[in-house]
Amino acid sequence: MRIAITLTVLAALSVIPRSGAEAGQTCVSKATEALPRIVGLVVKKSRTRPVPPEILATWKGQSRPVIIDVDVEDSGEAQTYSYMCVVTQGSAFVQRTMN
Repeated sequence: MRIAITLTVLAALSVIPRSGAEAGQTCVSKATEALPRIVGLVVKKSRTRPVPPEILATWKGQSRPVIIDVDVEDSGEAQTYSYMCVVTQGSAFVQRTMN
């Protein structure tokens, strides 16, 4: 029984991002999953950037948020979807923002 509990805890700890790069990758993955389900939508690239100072001034969370920009193409038209992302306890929460 102890071995099973130990393995479960180790597995859970291995999922928690250990660096900003891993947290960014978790956010990019989650933002990509949150894109609208449109046939023919192709992700071209994604990038992270800091949250604007106006948002940080009122931010009450413990983890620092980032903005994820996902550039997509649909029927030859390029668009960018932006999401604010926060990683807490190894899970990423994303919410779409307007540019």
